[in-house]
Amino acid sequence: MFKKIFNYIAQNKMLLTIVAVYVFLMISVIDWGIPNLSHPYTYHMDEWHQLQSINALYKYGSPNVPGAANGTIFQFLLSGVYLTPFVFLKFIDPSVIKSGVESLLMQKRVFEILRFNTLIFGILSMITFYAMVKKYFKTNPIIALLLFTTTPLWFSLSNYFKYDIALTFWIILSLYLLLRYGEKRTLKNYILAGIACSLAIATKISAIPLLIIYIFSFFYFNFEKEKKYRALGIGLLVFISVLMAFGIPDLILQKGDYREYLYSNLVRDPQVFKNFILEYKPWFAYILLKILPLDFGYSFYLVTIASIGYWLMKLIPKIIRFNFKTFKNEIFLFIALMVFIFSLIPLELGANGNRLLVLLPFFAIFSGLFILKILNSAPSLRIKIYIVFILLFILQFFQSFAMIYIKWQPDPRQLSSDWMSKNLKKNIALGIENIPIYQELPDLVVKEFYSKKENNVFKYTVVDAKSVLLPDTIIVTNKELDLNFLKKSQKKDLVFRLNKEQYRVVQEFKPQRLLYNIMGNEFAFYSSGIVPISTITIYEQDKNPQN
Repeated sequence: MFKKIFNYIAQNKMLLTIVAVYVFLMISVIDWGIPNLSHPYTYHMDEWHQLQSINALYKYGSPNVPGAANGTIFQFLLSGVYLTPFVFLKFIDPSVIKSGVESLLMQKRVFEILRFNTLIFGILSMITFYAMVKKYFKTNPIIALLLFTTTPLWFSLSNYFKYDIALTFWIILSLYLLLRYGEKRTLKNYILAGIACSLAIATKISAIPLLIIYIFSFFYFNFEKEKKYRALGIGLLVFISVLMAFGIPDLILQKGDYREYLYSNLVRDPQVFKNFILEYKPWFAYILLKILPLDFGYSFYLVTIASIGYWLMKLIPKIIRFNFKTFKNEIFLFIALMVFIFSLIPLELGANGNRLLVLLPFFAIFSGLFILKILNSAPSLRIKIYIVFILLFILQFFQSFAMIYIKWQPDPRQLSSDWMSKNLKKNIALGIENIPIYQELPDLVVKEFYSKKENNVFKYTVVDAKSVLLPDTIIVTNKELDLNFLKKSQKKDLVFRLNKEQYRVVQEFKPQRLLYNIMGNEFAFYSSGIVPISTITIYEQDKNPQN
């Protein structure tokens, strides 16, 4: 056994090195933004709702309740099972957490463990991706793996307890098993692929294209061969059974209501996006020219665009002629990519951040294969081509590493809290916007507002532009976003009123300058879906304005 392990390490040194660097970087920011003695709740509120989903699932039989993250249940079910040994060993005791502002050190420990859960799925994703590229595309998978790993989106989401990294693993495993079915078309392989596809959808509904891809794989890999429709029927029966058991049992048992989940994603969000003032129009131009380069990295996206063009020229003629013998796996993967891309269209500008992660395995594979094709096609220019790609990779890594670096630095929520404690008079009333928990306010403000203790440093009142009276000191977050990039907003109206009533900015805390250099402006922060950091502005009314 030890000899096999040693041989595996010796044969996969680059893979293990990349995984080790990834693990180190994720552990270095494992505590960023989770509850501690300085603040309750998580900086990325999706994490808090995901934890509430685990509680709701085991308490009410469904995560589709107010306060929890709506959707299919498998990841929440799995996370509960994952937490069980830690509870049994008394390393954690979630039962003592009665609210978001209590037992903060216990909350910190629980979220650390849950983030390690995400890290485990990240490692599994990378290893499975590496094995798939190596086995089914007969090429060195290191380039594709580097592109896969060093993306801002991957680095950012790997640091949160959310279902997105787990979803990526299940998608990659589904593709791996579908390609294995294409290599050896047995009922067992088709059923196993169906189980993986179904578990992906049971993790998050955005994997629903896998149902189409699963059915398509039966006809594609049996093209010009005798089709055993019994296998298709059994596969679909297993697929549906797994989805009902591990994905939507709360819907079947009428314990969960999915209408809010579907309405918010397909109706409400697109309506909200119509309020945006876009740098590029229409909305899909903004996705193509701004969101994708920010989320995947400028270098990676550039290579992806070139690789898609290359593979279109290579594969479309063969698809038209139904010539699937050469590039069999590439054609299958390309069609699967198109299915996922079309599934994102109804989301419009909502197709950002974590929702784009479903495209990452496809982009990385096609880009990696494209780079190797270029290297092999021009042996005399190989050194120069290597130099170009190394420079692009350095730029890519720098952009992605910024997602880690900014979390090593003091956050505006911390800096503003320290400044307020030292510079504002005690017991004064501070105006804050609704809903405070989502405004990314200073740590001190969030802690005191929700703990409601009598010995708080400050008093708080929720205000907007229509408030009858405004306190002398008001905190506004992300004002530049609303002022410059939204057609209408309550925050915008509030800032206009503050200016009219002679309020002045006494202090402002902004994200690291590095983010501005990479992303450009506040709207890019928001629309990229990967940087939950805001600008915090503290206003005071000028009692003696100069004429």
